[in-house]
Amino acid sequence: MANLPSNACAYPFKAAMLANGTPATPCCKFHNHFLSDDDNKYVFKDIRETMLKNEWHKGCWKCKADEDSGHASMRTEADEFFDNFTDSIQLEYLEITVGNLCNLACVGCGPEYSHTWDKDARAINLVEPDLLTHFSKNREYDLDSLSMDQLSHLKNMKVTGGEPFMHKQFLRFIKRLVDSGIAPNIDIEIFTNCTYWPAKMNLDYLLEFNNLRVTNSIDAVGELNDILRYPSKFPAIESVLKQWAELGTKYDKVEVFVACTVGALNAPVLIDLMKWARFDIGVQIMLQTIHEPDWLSIAHQTDTYKNNLRAIVEEQYKDCHWKLKKAYTLLISLCKTNNAEDNSEIYLDQMNTLFDLRNNNAEEYIQGYKKLLNERY
Repeated sequence: MANLPSNACAYPFKAAMLANGTPATPCCKFHNHFLSDDDNKYVFKDIRETMLKNEWHKGCWKCKADEDSGHASMRTEADEFFDNFTDSIQLEYLEITVGNLCNLACVGCGPEYSHTWDKDARAINLVEPDLLTHFSKNREYDLDSLSMDQLSHLKNMKVTGGEPFMHKQFLRFIKRLVDSGIAPNIDIEIFTNCTYWPAKMNLDYLLEFNNLRVTNSIDAVGELNDILRYPSKFPAIESVLKQWAELGTKYDKVEVFVACTVGALNAPVLIDLMKWARFDIGVQIMLQTIHEPDWLSIAHQTDTYKNNLRAIVEEQYKDCHWKLKKAYTLLISLCKTNNAEDNSEIYLDQMNTLFDLRNNNAEEYIQGYKKLLNERY
């Protein structure tokens, strides 16, 4: 088949994203909330047709935003999973949001992906009550009913949550893939919040896959991580990560990563996380930017904030080790001024409301944020 147009993406042709309580989409970045029920029935067909005309589909706005700001996107990195970009349709990549059972309520998340968010979401009117009811009725994706015959061509699988290791159907699904003989053909990546170490039986099943990549979501070192990824306890996080890192040194097929979501509060101290992950623990780190909520997104901050952050970054990363260079490059790109509207008072109110509700001792970090907003920094 012919190669896809330059603005197209392989995911709608080769992949599917399965999530509890929502229709299937091509990937985790695709935004389907604007679609009606009728649209959802034909969403893959509509996306393919749009892409074959070399046009951006409106549900792909997150990748477009990443690329417009000069960053790589999930679309541009698709060749990590697909050998070539053609319009033939075959399920080679599967992404599963196993459910919204999670023991953390990270500030960049919400009740759609964590049931621990429910109480706070009601308190601050984060979502409509009907949505909370919907999420509570769809805690787990029904993996038990997924046929192994549908997965015969599968090469890559990405698993997110919620927290995957809290979901019994996910653990049974892993066993079914192993028992069916499909697992050795699959490279699997699991995004975990680094609070769980799997039972021996579950770990043995995971080691049956062709390759195992464990990506641990950690956003800072120490107290700030516990605030951003509430109510985690950093010493426990560090202990679990060290176990994964040890497994990675034991098995060539096991890769261990830290995934950090870079936002307005942790950007000034990102270098501490980079040094800890790369040098103290000895694992690679994957950096992601955040678009929502607005108060956490660097793109939504004032030009003053960005100019001050740039000054900090230039000083911190001066003559830095090459392993820290990608953090420097990302932060400098995020510091590009864009005349964003000054909503800092609204953002501060939103921060204080959430942190007070959780009794977080976040004053040090809020004051640091205020300082970056100051013209006389």
